[in-house]
Amino acid sequence: AAEADQPLRRAFAEAGEVNSVRVLTWNIHGFLGQDGGFDPERVRRIIADLSPDIAAIQEVVGPECGVDGAAVLRASMPGADAIEANVERRIEGIYGQMLLSRFPVRHWTKVDISVERREPRRAIDAVLDAPGGPMRVICTHLGLTGSERRLQVGALCRLLDADPRIDTLVLGDINDWRIGGVSERCLAPVLGAGTRHRTYPAAFPVFPLDRIWFRPVERVIRTRVVREAGLASD
Repeated sequence: AAEADQPLRRAFAEAGEVNSVRVLTWNIHGFLGQDGGFDPERVRRIIADLSPDIAAIQEVVGPECGVDGAAVLRASMPGADAIEANVERRIEGIYGQMLLSRFPVRHWTKVDISVERREPRRAIDAVLDAPGGPMRVICTHLGLTGSERRLQVGALCRLLDADPRIDTLVLGDINDWRIGGVSERCLAPVLGAGTRHRTYPAAFPVFPLDRIWFRPVERVIRTRVVREAGLASD
């Protein structure tokens, strides 16, 4: 999970920077933690404690897996607008991702970026009424193979080309562990440099799978990994 540092946010608020926005992306691994525990309440509590303004959550399970994951996540940010992008897996039930926002959502769409014969994938494309003005948020969970990620990143670039002027946040589990991989080569020229924090596996992070890009990049205050959340996911 990566998010902006709370003490720094307070410092900017005290200095009059009232439009700062706190962002979180987290693959919660279906609420299954490093200790083998299936603990939705632990995930809910961590998100509530982090208190993000915008949260992109991946691997959200449905009632078929024993818990209404979307309801748990909505409870972690009471009153937030919530958008679900679920896909059906024949064996493991329904799972997907969510975008939660404390700012009103003007409009949104779910974009199918699935690749034939690969696991279904979606992107959520939304415009929020953020404090500094309209903000576009695209959150996603890309595929495991390089060939499918190339197609999926191409789809994201086409979405970004449709409106290059608006402030834009792209985040999620990108599944691209290589510095200079396809996600960076294609998205950095459009969005600027993104995060490169090592986030996977949580017990001993080596690979920067989870990424955040924001345009204009010069307005990013700080990013970090929340190591305290590592026990609750993979």
